[in-house]
Amino acid sequence: MRHYVFAWKQNLIQALLLLGLVGALSMQALAAERYSADDLLSMNVEELVNVKVTTLSKREETYMSTAGAVFVITNDDIRRSGVRSIPDALRLAPGLQVSQTNANQFQIGIRGQTDFWTDLLLVMVDGRPIYNTTFSGIWWVAQNYPLEDIERIEVVRGPGGVIWGSNATNGVINIITKQAGASKGIRISGGAGTEEKGFGNISIASNIGDLDFRVYGMQENRHGGLAGSNIGANLTFPPFNGPPFSGYAVGDETPDFRRMKQQGFRLDWGADSDTHFSMHGDTYQMRAGQLGYWLPTPGTGFHWNYAGVNGFSGRNLVTRLEHELSPHIKLKGQLFYDQYKVHTQFIREKKETYDGDFQVDFRNVMHQNISLGTNLRWYRSHFDNTPQFQMPSRTTSMKSFFINDELVLLDGLLRVIGGVKVERNSYTGWEYQPSARIVASDDDWAVWVAASKSVRTPNDIENGLTWNRKGAGWCSAFPDICMVTQTGDGRAQSEDVYTYEIGGRLRPTKNSLIEVAAFKTKYKGVLDWWQDKTNWANNVANKQTIEYLTNVLNGDADGVEANFRYQPWQWMTLKGSYTYLHQYYDDSPIKDGGTIWTVRSNGGQDPRNRFHMGVSLNPHETLELDANLYYTGSFREGDILTNHRLDVRIGWKPVDALEISAVGQDLFKYQHQENTNNSMEYSSMIQQRYYLMATYTYN
Repeated sequence: MRHYVFAWKQNLIQALLLLGLVGALSMQALAAERYSADDLLSMNVEELVNVKVTTLSKREETYMSTAGAVFVITNDDIRRSGVRSIPDALRLAPGLQVSQTNANQFQIGIRGQTDFWTDLLLVMVDGRPIYNTTFSGIWWVAQNYPLEDIERIEVVRGPGGVIWGSNATNGVINIITKQAGASKGIRISGGAGTEEKGFGNISIASNIGDLDFRVYGMQENRHGGLAGSNIGANLTFPPFNGPPFSGYAVGDETPDFRRMKQQGFRLDWGADSDTHFSMHGDTYQMRAGQLGYWLPTPGTGFHWNYAGVNGFSGRNLVTRLEHELSPHIKLKGQLFYDQYKVHTQFIREKKETYDGDFQVDFRNVMHQNISLGTNLRWYRSHFDNTPQFQMPSRTTSMKSFFINDELVLLDGLLRVIGGVKVERNSYTGWEYQPSARIVASDDDWAVWVAASKSVRTPNDIENGLTWNRKGAGWCSAFPDICMVTQTGDGRAQSEDVYTYEIGGRLRPTKNSLIEVAAFKTKYKGVLDWWQDKTNWANNVANKQTIEYLTNVLNGDADGVEANFRYQPWQWMTLKGSYTYLHQYYDDSPIKDGGTIWTVRSNGGQDPRNRFHMGVSLNPHETLELDANLYYTGSFREGDILTNHRLDVRIGWKPVDALEISAVGQDLFKYQHQENTNNSMEYSSMIQQRYYLMATYTYN
């Protein structure tokens, strides 16, 4: 049966590629006959460079004039890529490493240190952080939104601490949704495929006077992956392999499925006036299958593997007010509430966040643009402890102030930008994050340099966790009874990150854009587990090793990121990117022999080379053809091999209100592994995927 399905998929691949070739050969005549500028379904370069972005400076500025490595993934980019998730959409951006651990989990990082616990990246939805202060990362499995209602995704590569505060050390991702009045009517989307077993959403948008509103509901059912040769392997000591996972052989289907429901709304009032008010909120419920291993329980020995179901749910409400007092003064305020619940085999947490953010912008005051802001945030966490994982319930807080001053010289040709963020957290007290940037720009070019210090502050786990895991090192001789107890006892201090950057943008022609950025990053005091060997005899006698979270490493990273967009004809768009990253870590100040494993792990968390090439064709006013090729070099010290990925999409609009898409993903390989096991679950093999989708819009 599997061989029959594989052969059918190969035939479909050939049909898709043949259709693309036929469309390309007929391009010239059709384009001359059918196309005008108004017919194009893709954002052109002129529109892109004039997009107003906000994430780098927390105020509107044109994409071309930004003083940093900013990349915009437009709604059209998302739609034409054929992806079905936000993490997959992020593959389009340079500087990002996106790898899929299994059918429901992703690991995403910017400029290095990318793993399940990635802790140097701030991610937001409309300015609401979804960064998790429990473990300094993102539960990507629980992040979703109707892709049709995302206006753009702004990706800032490099530190954003001077504006957004701690933990925005390597980059910021801001997912910006469309205003409620962006489109009126009813939109119904749905589809199914080989791995996407069924998905759909409905959105209703209208207005009452000056009040625009939108409500939506969505549901998805994603299939699991395939078992790889890693099933049953000891996760912390590679030379020792445990028994195979009971009931699963290599190539068997694994139960790492994902089923989710999400509902939400958005209100916008006064979108075209001096005062703009918005309110939006979401609720979600999710179940995700998991293959993992039981953390050992003291006194009961070691339990190997298990299959279980994890639960995620949450809700949020965001209100935002902007008021223009005068042409030179603008006030902004945002309040949000966020609650999520996580129920896994080990971690059972409910966390609530209350946040207030206020800002005033002064524009064109004595050749300066000045922003002042303050933020107050409270977290309330409650844990239901398990025998394997214990955390205290607690309430923590954070308050911060920032000032950002932009001096405009030479009639806007040159701008000098400086600022500082002062922040107080519950664990390390006051932290300071300064930044300086210089940018020279015009409508067709820009050059910038930047230097900054940012901070990654300790999280809740590093200040209260006690959990047990598989033994390592000498413990491999006692796999059934030896364990490592890891403790976050508060000795962890902040990690300081110093970043230096230079970059530029150029429009060689009206329909082309080239961007290049180079950076150097220094990490001081990278956190990881450290074994206290002062009482080693007692550890051996008890067959237990105590590990502490503390600052054990220093590191360096440097790299180059480049991307381009080119439209040689109205009916063709070419785009691509290349990323080079080199990382080096040194086990200072510990250097006890054991920390060398951490050095190797951190250095191998990202591939050295990555690239993306994409082409979008419009052979007819009703037809779209898209292909995206991704390359990821080997990493994880050779455990993850080089991978090429090809995605192909065919879109057809038989009438204006209806769009039908056929998508094939990962067409080069029937199955492959994108990342290794992590401390929470086993990885699985990612399969080729095909799906059909239809979207109907009634205005």
